[in-house]
Amino acid sequence: MNWINQPAENNLTQSVNPLTEMEDQDIEMFIKAFDDFMKHAETEIDSHKKWKEAEEYTNRYFEEKAAEMEVTVDYYMQEFL
Repeated sequence: MNWINQPAENNLTQSVNPLTEMEDQDIEMFIKAFDDFMKHAETEIDSHKKWKEAEEYTNRYFEEKAAEMEVTVDYYMQEFL
């Protein structure tokens, strides 16, 4: 990958070559990096969904217990947790 000098008016000192000048090795590296990013992104999304489901379950549990005792959720959590 070669750097291109830019005029000072562009507020940039250097820039990466345009896509048309990318070499096969550069494209291959980009695709591998993008694939790796997508795998990690999917894992993070799944992890977030599981965390959200667990949080909702816990909140429902506390609400049900507080309702059984006829107290507010805040009071139940403060006194019994």
